[in-house]
Amino acid sequence: MSGPARRVRELVSGSPLLTQTTQSGWILAQRALRSSKIKRHRAANDRLRVMIGSGPTRVDGWLATDLIPSRPDVVFLDAGEAFPFETGSVHRIHTEHMIEHVDHDIGRHMLTECARILAPGGRIRIATPDFDQVVALAGEVDPDVTALYEASNQRNGIEAGEAANPVYAVNRLFSGYGHRFLYTEDLLRARMADVGLADVTRYEVGASDDPELADADHHSDQIDDGWNRYQTMALEATKPLTG
Repeated sequence: MSGPARRVRELVSGSPLLTQTTQSGWILAQRALRSSKIKRHRAANDRLRVMIGSGPTRVDGWLATDLIPSRPDVVFLDAGEAFPFETGSVHRIHTEHMIEHVDHDIGRHMLTECARILAPGGRIRIATPDFDQVVALAGEVDPDVTALYEASNQRNGIEAGEAANPVYAVNRLFSGYGHRFLYTEDLLRARMADVGLADVTRYEVGASDDPELADADHHSDQIDDGWNRYQTMALEATKPLTG
């Protein structure tokens, strides 16, 4: 087992459910099902578009993958291992609020694999919490942002008298929800460029000049839309036509 793959296993240790579902027998079963799931999807779609870390999200025409598949159609994918797709076979990749759940080395591996499987001219969109936006919460922010983190604090069990303290929200975004590593825009741009991705561009949540990616963001289905828009950066990049 590779170093990144081993660390993925370590990331999910400690939770009874995740410990149970990541036992070797379950993983072998998921691997056995993976090829047939991918073949069925490719037979029904002329372009291969892959969601990495899809969680509960389902988008027509996209193949959903996750470490813990939540539906029969979701393909098992471990971000610390080689991805189960041929080099240059994927046209679009979308990964939303996933890369922050693995440590930096696994994130590097994940981006390397994304660049490998992308077809020349293919495009990737990564949405993830913005380190700088999170840190900014601890300083002076607009009243509307204060209202967003106060509401988030209260939704997460912080008493009303304490909810105005941004420290709770900051700590939750850095170490809650299974988060392992938050990126600044500059660092994520650099990691994407390191693996050969080009034309890195930032977009607002739900916005893109690529019709295939414009409607792909769905994290706001799970958390407050305003809070998601404040904390999230979305970067897109393209695999060059020539190496």
